[in-house]
Amino acid sequence: MDSTASLPARSDLLDATEQELFALISITAKSRKHLAAALDERLPPSALPVLGMVMHASKISQSEICEHLMTDKASLSRLVARLEETEMIAREIDENDRRVVHLIPTDFARERWQDLSNQWRAKLRERISHWSDEDLDRLVHLMVRLNTDLRLL
Repeated sequence: MDSTASLPARSDLLDATEQELFALISITAKSRKHLAAALDERLPPSALPVLGMVMHASKISQSEICEHLMTDKASLSRLVARLEETEMIAREIDENDRRVVHLIPTDFARERWQDLSNQWRAKLRERISHWSDEDLDRLVHLMVRLNTDLRLL
């Protein structure tokens, strides 16, 4: 008896992979929407990557964000204005080049971001706490591999 007879066909596996990846993207989009609303109801989900970059860098220019997120200046300007309105970021003039404006996170944003990140991490860990170490290790390796391949799309 052929041991591969019970395995799904390659095309079925690829279809299932695509379906699960699209489900993950959808779940991520919903999470982003809820996180943005938890930060401030006026924030659109598209503001989160911008705020995340500002939080990570502590000081960053709009042109750096545009380049990294591959977005246009007008769209980014609207998001930055919204983040300023919600007191998540502030602008700071560069001391060496007064033409350059840096975006910096506010203390309020740092506190809210940290609180919400901790809540999210706790919920995630609760959901996967029963997974074996082998499953977690396999997931990490597969995610690294997937992310590497997806960067090439």
